[in-house]
Amino acid sequence: MTVIALGTFDGVHLGHQKIIKATVAYAKKHGLTPMAITFDPHPQQVVAPGRGLKLLTTLNERRELLHEYGIKKVYVIKFTGAFRKMGPEKFIEKILIKKLKAKHVFVGYDFAFGRGRLGGGEQLKGHGFSVTVVPAAKKNGEPIKSSGIREDIRSGNFNNAVKQLGHSYQITGRVVYGAGIGKGLGFPTINLKTDPHKLIPSQGVYAGRCQNFKAAINIGKIVEAHLIGFDKKIYGHRVTLRLERKIREEKKFPDIEKLKAQITKDVAKTKFIVL
Repeated sequence: MTVIALGTFDGVHLGHQKIIKATVAYAKKHGLTPMAITFDPHPQQVVAPGRGLKLLTTLNERRELLHEYGIKKVYVIKFTGAFRKMGPEKFIEKILIKKLKAKHVFVGYDFAFGRGRLGGGEQLKGHGFSVTVVPAAKKNGEPIKSSGIREDIRSGNFNNAVKQLGHSYQITGRVVYGAGIGKGLGFPTINLKTDPHKLIPSQGVYAGRCQNFKAAINIGKIVEAHLIGFDKKIYGHRVTLRLERKIREEKKFPDIEKLKAQITKDVAKTKFIVL
């Protein structure tokens, strides 16, 4: 038997974490397995492809965060046109009951599922498993939502977005060759090729981390990071940058010396910010 957190969970923000923590606590109390159901691609990418939705978390990033918060199994439902047309009753019977053997299901206050989004927390009830609808997590009196966090990130209000996420913002990509400009300045960088569906923050300099190394991260036309104390070549490897705070906007410099002086300040600030 399983205890299920049901939702898309893009970003795994504080509201999602409220659902996940309740799921994990219930599972521990009753000796059951805490599981999360998520959807890939994001439902909005199928329902409204013209919007060009960018994601706070790729599927792998989302799965990793769910595990970090105590979820033992992640069940990914392929959100296709056919699945979109599935009625709520069929979803409950086929997936929650027969496939996953749900004992208890936790959903957010605004969760909807099935054809026409007709299913919600109330529709889940009365099917042989218990249901908890978890209230919203709020900031300044307003519910924390993935859509609001996306808007903050797009508009440059990154530090507010991180507060609502409750964790650093991840950018995962493959290390590719760059122009070598950073190395020539004494600050070698790794350059990332990122997922085309990933929401990349606005241009600027960010303090963060890459594995065990503090990182001064620059987002311009590309995403690049100077890993403090790291000097190995890792071309072709996949790495995850964890952005903790935006420290300044991107700007142009009149000469190389002023650029080097500013990067030195950025690195020092990163060392101070990142614990």
